Parts: sequence; structure tokens; C-alpha cells
Amino acid sequence: MQRPAISMRIYGLLGLALLWGASVRAGTPAPPPVQVQEAYVHPQARIEVEPGRRINLYCLGAGEPTVVFESGLSDGAATWALIQPTIAARTRACSYDRPGMGASDPSPHPPTPEAAVEDLRRLLAAAGIHGPVVLVGHSLGGFYAKLLAVTYPQQVAGLVLVDPSEERLWPRVRPHLLARLGPAVIRDAMADDAEAIREGIAHFQECASQARAAPLQGEDYTRCTDPVRPQFGPVINEARRRWQSLPAYQQAQADEFAHSMFAPDAARDARYAKLFRRLALADKPLVVLTHGMWDMTPPFGEAGWLSWVTAHRLTAGLSSHGMHRMVPMTGHNIQLERPQAVLDAIDAVFDALATGRPHGAGTGSP
Repeated sequence: MQRPAISMRIYGLLGLALLWGASVRAGTPAPPPVQVQEAYVHPQARIEVEPGRRINLYCLGAGEPTVVFESGLSDGAATWALIQPTIAARTRACSYDRPGMGASDPSPHPPTPEAAVEDLRRLLAAAGIHGPVVLVGHSLGGFYAKLLAVTYPQQVAGLVLVDPSEERLWPRVRPHLLARLGPAVIRDAMADDAEAIREGIAHFQECASQARAAPLQGEDYTRCTDPVRPQFGPVINEARRRWQSLPAYQQAQADEFAHSMFAPDAARDARYAKLFRRLALADKPLVVLTHGMWDMTPPFGEAGWLSWVTAHRLTAGLSSHGMHRMVPMTGHNIQLERPQAVLDAIDAVFDALATGRPHGAGTGSP
């Protein structure tokens, strides 16, 4: 299929985006210029992925392999506004809004991880992006990127997983942490996590119900959305406030969390246990980033931190070229707080693709 035409407005913004993006490498950036922010809050190329349903795709730059950004729960393409323009100076870089987010249509299908993988495959094919891509996924999007890579390995050249969410967390990490934490702490931490997931599913569904009655405002809005993030700048933040108050967004957020790999599903967990075995990614370049700041409050602070780090190290072990890096003084949104760490990780993947060996592995121990 022929690649869709890109509007002249995008070409006009490209030079500005690249100029600002190059400055990111010099240190902690200011919010993007207003014109760059505006590109993330308006529809770009709305690609039909099945009859009557379109997904919003935003691409900058040129070159191969294409870097494709996968956002976390509750986020759309705009979460990559501090990263994508810089990568576009090197190669083609594309971000998109999952169904119900930003300028993408809702989907009639249950938003399972498998559905997210198939949506992205259809989007790339319809957009004419056929070669193996480098996937960069944050949080829940990190899991989607990992799932796509093991399900369709021929379509993925390498990966950067930015503080990725992890499937089967406690069954995977328990053997590694048992001696340090003891069985009672692990049992209680597992129960605490399970209760938090149940509460989270109920919370998001309540938010969706409230949004159907009326757009969320005041305390209801604050309770049901992410906080304002100054790194985005005023244009993106205002657009996020508008989107996040609407029922389509709230329902998409609630449904995606309820159908995620966090929700109990024994059959799916068994499938994931077979899929994500050691070296399941063979020798694909892979960098896993872990945030450095954690609430260590008893009784489960240390257990939570150790489980997160250990799972990320195990994920890095899915490839013989896997690298795990700690990112000091960051919370979960590394792409906003330390965009340079993500840029360096993407550089490492490209270096490995060019040389056939990993570069700058980094260290970190649970």
C-alpha cells in the first residue's frame, strides 16, 4: 500500500522540531516550542486500520529503521514530545494514539494486549512502514512492545523499554527474592498488589461512569487523571485536560486497564510464561530502563522496589544483547524527567544494530 501523504504543515514544522530536539541533548529541556506542541494536539495522518476506524499517526524525519513509540496507559503520542523530534534528526520517528486516546477512534474490540499488538501491526502496514522497526515503549506500552517482538520477531529490529510494566511479576521474581525477603513478606506483598489492581479497575470504571454523566471537572477530574506535567508545555497540557475529561477517554483508560496483563487471567498467564522464556528475543538489541526513585515506606516499599528492578533485569535477559540501566533521580515518567536517558538508550540500540554487539550495558543490582 502506498504511504499516505504527509501534510505540508508537518513538513513546515519539521525544521523547528529538529532544531529544538537537537537542544535536548544538551541537558534538561524546556517545553517544546508552541508550534511543536500543537503538532501533538491536532490530528495528523488518520490511518484506517479496519473499515470505519482510524488511528492517528504522527511521523517525523526520514531513514531506516523507523523508530515507533508506544505510550503507556492513559497516554497518547504527546508523551513522546520531548523525544521524537530529536530522534527524527537521525531517522524516521513515529508516534500514535491508541484507540480512544487523542485523535484515534475508539475500538469495538476488547483492548487486550493482543489487540494492541494487532492494531499496531495493521497501522504500520497501512502506513507503508514495512521494514523491521525499533520499538520504544513506556510502562504498559513497554509490555505491548515486548509482546509484539516475541509474537512477530521479524517485524522488530530492536527495543527500548522505558520503565516497562511486567507480566506475572511475583511468580517471576519470587525465586530471586525469597532468601532476602522471606515467604511471609512476599505473600503479603502479592496480596497487597492484587488488592491494588482490583481497586484500580473499580476506580477507573467509576471515573468512566462519572464522565458519561458529565465531563469531569474539579476534584473528579483530578482524581481520574494524571497530574499536569509542566514538561509538556501549556498547549499539550490544555489539550490533555480537554481529552481527559471526556467519556471516550475515561472509558478507554478503564477498559485498557481492566483487560491488561495486570488483571487475573490464568490462561493468558500460562501463555505468557511460554512466550517470555529466557532469550525469547534471541540477539535483538534491547535496553530496559528503570526509574531510580521509589517510595521505600514499610511494609512493602522495599519489596515493591526489588520486585520491579528484578523483573526489569529478567526482561533484559530475554535477549543476549539485553541491557539494563538504572536512571537516577527519576520517577516512572523517565521520558519526561530524563529524556536524555531514553535518547541514549535508542542510540545504544542503533549502535548495536550497526556493529552487531551491545554498547554501554550499564549496571544495576536488586
